[in-house]
Amino acid sequence: MLVVTLTLFALLRHSQSAKILGMFFIPAHSHQVMYQPIWRELSLRGHQVTVFTPNPLRNSSLTNLTEIDTSLTYDILRREYIGDKMAKDIYLIDSMLWLEKVSEEILEENFKIAKKTFTELESDFDLVLVETFHSLVYGLGCRFKVPIIGVHSLGLFLHTQDAVGNPTHPVLNPDIFFNVMEGFNMYSKIRSVVYNLWYRLVYYWYVIPKNDRLSKKYWGEDCPYIRDLEKNVSLILVNTNPILHLVRPQVPQVVEVGQMHIAPKNVLPRDIQDYLDASTQGVVYFNLGSNVRSASFKISARKIIIEALSELPYNVLWKWEDDHFPDKPKNVVTRKWLPQQDILGHRNVKVFITQGGLQSLEESITNCVPMVGMPVFADQPLNVYKMVQLGIGRSVDHMTMTKEELKEAIRDVAENKKYREKIYKLKDLFSDQPMSGVDKSVWWIEYVLRHGGAKHLRSAAVDMSWFEYYLLDVFLVLFFVAFVSVYLISVCVKLSFSTLRFKHKTKLN
Repeated sequence: MLVVTLTLFALLRHSQSAKILGMFFIPAHSHQVMYQPIWRELSLRGHQVTVFTPNPLRNSSLTNLTEIDTSLTYDILRREYIGDKMAKDIYLIDSMLWLEKVSEEILEENFKIAKKTFTELESDFDLVLVETFHSLVYGLGCRFKVPIIGVHSLGLFLHTQDAVGNPTHPVLNPDIFFNVMEGFNMYSKIRSVVYNLWYRLVYYWYVIPKNDRLSKKYWGEDCPYIRDLEKNVSLILVNTNPILHLVRPQVPQVVEVGQMHIAPKNVLPRDIQDYLDASTQGVVYFNLGSNVRSASFKISARKIIIEALSELPYNVLWKWEDDHFPDKPKNVVTRKWLPQQDILGHRNVKVFITQGGLQSLEESITNCVPMVGMPVFADQPLNVYKMVQLGIGRSVDHMTMTKEELKEAIRDVAENKKYREKIYKLKDLFSDQPMSGVDKSVWWIEYVLRHGGAKHLRSAAVDMSWFEYYLLDVFLVLFFVAFVSVYLISVCVKLSFSTLRFKHKTKLN
């Protein structure tokens, strides 16, 4: 009986399987670790999954998974150091234009590989998953006329918010790259409003027409306008939560999924395990993520960091990407790659020096390790600001800090119990969820599959022009009515005064 039941279950599961295409094109480990659990779980649930990714899992046990390796696109991103192009002191407009340009180039490489691959696969798909970093990716909606689900590893950009009708108040819900550290004063409010206007002008009048031409180049001249394809997205899975991000209203099409990449602990490499075990005085873990190279810091900033760490009473485990480390202190051990989640789970790690990437914050909170934030670009300053507000760490500016400031911040976070107590409480709040981020993502993906899309979740705001959305038509009518009313009243008053003067003159005569 058990065998029959299991067989029926397997047949039912197989009958409900779907062919799913995923294109996750940004060559950054911090992005891909959020997406990998999705395609892995979909494969384990019996779906036939084909994924374009620069970071394949290469897991032979996932028999339903086909991974198209696009790691060659890392060369495009590495041509220029992203920390220089998107640093927090660079004009935001320049940063966004650079990001748009390089994302387009990366996506075009994916499309070139895809055109050949689709011919070889000779397969249609039931659903398409895309990374929503660039609107050109929605051209796949022309090639495969099936529901599309967007996935994003951090907060949504303004154009994606517009595509689903999410409100984007310039002060209450500023853009994720708009770094305001001390609250909104009048100058910040004006900057945010101007940036919102600039962004939309550039996006709708320059980016979208350019991407539409490229979409037609790859998928045919009969493709719908790319902005219409973008607005036709069924769902957006976004890696945000109301604890680490600003609380904001969301339309039903936007589903928040967090802690996607948090995994069970693995055994540490023996040398790292021995080093951490022996560091009974405590360990400072230093890792600036996959996109920020410690070795690329300015020499002056690097010197300050090295001197500060050398004078601390703790051992230091530092992710250093180069073979050579000039003036390496005796208490510092380096590796080009480190298993971050497993290290943060060790009892002797006292403080985590981080660039403030979202995934790093999630891992640190999960393992109850307070932080010293050293933000460099993108959403990192905003993440670190939120971290400080929550009382689970301190922030330093790598451009202006002194050796004493950095030492004081590290020792305070490592030794002051208030940070550890706060992060323990935050972990309880953070993990109190009805289901994991992966299960939530897969449930919604299968929901869209079951219903052939999710048009019933679509906000009416998506189909409104900006003129209607901001009620300018209403204000124009009201202004016209008020103007006409004032004009008529003034005419009546003038006529009344003229009549009175006429009667008075007549009476005198």
